[in-house]
Amino acid sequence: MKRLALLILTLFALAGCVHYDEELWLNHDGSGRAKLRLIHRSPYENPEEIVRKSSLPGITLQRYDIQRKGADAIYTMEFKFKSVEAFNNINDQLGAADFWGRITLNKEPGRRITFKRRIALGSQESDDDFENIFSSMQTENPVWKYKLHVPWKIVSSNAAPENIDLKNRTISWSFDTGAMWNKTELMTVELKKSFPWLLVVIGGIVFILAVFLVHWLFRFAKKSHLIERLTHHHEE
Repeated sequence: MKRLALLILTLFALAGCVHYDEELWLNHDGSGRAKLRLIHRSPYENPEEIVRKSSLPGITLQRYDIQRKGADAIYTMEFKFKSVEAFNNINDQLGAADFWGRITLNKEPGRRITFKRRIALGSQESDDDFENIFSSMQTENPVWKYKLHVPWKIVSSNAAPENIDLKNRTISWSFDTGAMWNKTELMTVELKKSFPWLLVVIGGIVFILAVFLVHWLFRFAKKSHLIERLTHHHEE
């Protein structure tokens, strides 16, 4: 009974969501920043929830704004996060509809990195009568858009080819809830770190300086030894 009530509340909340737009920037160390825009059909605003989430560990709120357009409340929020884990902790979703999802960023052999983010819509039970009823009542399907900026070379992604910008290192996905009931969506990107030429150059310079220093010390020691012999010979 508790699960049923939670599901109904989740679906009512989802029905009020008209649009979700997110842009995410990742840094080399897993930190980053995000910009969110949520249009929610509701007669009231809820700034308390934004403040609550921004107070979580590793999250720094930069700005937020709430505007109203007719029956819609438009939320805009920008924040920084210290790690992927801090970003994931913002998600305290209790229901089945989860457009925030969870990010994993894994290091692979050969300087490769895999980015994955799974989002879900619905309970994953296709025979759920309540979910089928509410999904059929949706007169307009919300759209979720995600744009990701990465600091590494893009090798491949499951995004549409026209949504992959290799030069600017961005990938975009768009999901229509009309095709997402009772399933999950996975955003994936395979990335590759550039070869650390700067470190190689610095290492080469350090090596050359070390060789020069050793050579200079050897010559200095040899010269000192020669002077000592000449001095000793002169004293005799």
